[in-house]
Amino acid sequence: MSQEEIVSSTKTVVQGLETLRVEHHQVLNGLQTSTETANTSTSAATDLIEEKILLLKKSIETIELAMGEAQVLP
Repeated sequence: MSQEEIVSSTKTVVQGLETLRVEHHQVLNGLQTSTETANTSTSAATDLIEEKILLLKKSIETIELAMGEAQVLP
């Protein structure tokens, strides 16, 4: 694989990661909205939503780290 192919592939991966990051943020925003309305629901439902929020935040953090590492390449 030539250097140009590697750079091109890296750019494609970064674009995919950016799309994934945006999608994760959209889901996260939806879940955070759900917690506001779920306050009247059972605590089990709220706990599940909060667990999903934590997992999404960790996933977003990992995606952003991968994007940063990919952008270090020439």
